[in-house]
Amino acid sequence: MKQNKFSRVVKHLLGTAFALALLQLCLPAVLNAQAVKPVPVSADQPNAMTVSVTGKCEYSDDGVTFATLTQGHVFQQGATVRTGDDSRADLFFRRTGTTVRLQAGTELRIERMSLTMKDGLPIVDTLLDLRAGRIFTVVRSTVVGSTLEIRNAAGRSVVQGSGIGRYIITADGTHVVATGSVIPLKVIGENGITVVAAGQQFDKKDGKVLAASPPLWVKDMIELDELQAVTEQPAATGASPKP
Repeated sequence: MKQNKFSRVVKHLLGTAFALALLQLCLPAVLNAQAVKPVPVSADQPNAMTVSVTGKCEYSDDGVTFATLTQGHVFQQGATVRTGDDSRADLFFRRTGTTVRLQAGTELRIERMSLTMKDGLPIVDTLLDLRAGRIFTVVRSTVVGSTLEIRNAAGRSVVQGSGIGRYIITADGTHVVATGSVIPLKVIGENGITVVAAGQQFDKKDGKVLAASPPLWVKDMIELDELQAVTEQPAATGASPKP
């Protein structure tokens, strides 16, 4: 009986020692596997995608080295886009329902695309620096707190709220809010805040809000209608996940 009991104790000790040795061999491999495990990048982060390119257009991630812009290119904040003569490019901004058309001879820098949460809802803050040329913008925002801000010679143009907005903004400070826009445009300049409503135009030279002249903007209104249709296409809406 004593010999059997001794044998069982020896077997137990040998089994424990083997298990400890096996653990020591496996533990480094497990730790190394955990150390090199990639951290997934969140798909919810805001970005912009090129949905259309006509003519010669370029982009740069650092503002120094430029490359040819092609359809489907995805931008992060800090990127610069510019269009050549007789060229244009349409950019769709995820999570904001915003499409921006850069007309010929335009340079635009995507200064900021940030995402924060407030009361359980995503709030997207987008800042664009319009350095040269002219842009058309169609906004289809569903989140009240999200903000689109465009910086130009007149100061800062702010679109904030939910609904549809259609705007024409130039680098030298002219702003037009097309008819059918629900969200007004706030121009924040050295003389204070100017609110430009649908069907109105603001010119930095005069500093006044006037009724937009239909004969002068017929072609532009047609382009805005076209840009709004681009915004509603599956290629654009498919790039924007649910908020």
